[in-house]
Amino acid sequence: MTGGTGWNVRLGVGLLWAVVVFALDQGSKWLATRDLADQGITLIPGFFDLVLVHNVGAAFGLFTGMAAEYRVIFLCSVAALASVLIVWMLLGAETRILVAGLGLLLGGALGNLLDRVRFGWVVDFLYVHWHDLSFPVFNLADCAISAGVGLLLLDHLLTSNTSDP
Repeated sequence: MTGGTGWNVRLGVGLLWAVVVFALDQGSKWLATRDLADQGITLIPGFFDLVLVHNVGAAFGLFTGMAAEYRVIFLCSVAALASVLIVWMLLGAETRILVAGLGLLLGGALGNLLDRVRFGWVVDFLYVHWHDLSFPVFNLADCAISAGVGLLLLDHLLTSNTSDP
């Protein structure tokens, strides 16, 4: 992905990833809000359910104790700043893996940002659990962010020079 128009290609492909993630995330949240408002749906008994949760905090319930108006401003500001940084990083991305990872991160960040701006919370609905163990309820944006971080780590492992100290 190099050459005179390489940054255009990188940016375009990264933004395409982001748009796809954003659309899937917002569509799934719309369906979850519409269909799960009254009750959840068990997909795999004892392991995976769809339940509607309005997450006012950040990952793993961070910042839930903060006053609502400050929390929304803070979390929206962090997401907006991260989105700008991701776009800037896309311009210098040199591998397809890095471009895909950054695109996933951007789409996920923007999906959760829009929820926060519109509602003051993020719509979560994917619930994984086993007996007394459970993972916090999450959404497709969170999945994309996690996959994006994984791709960034993979890209770093594949492109780093192992002879450097």
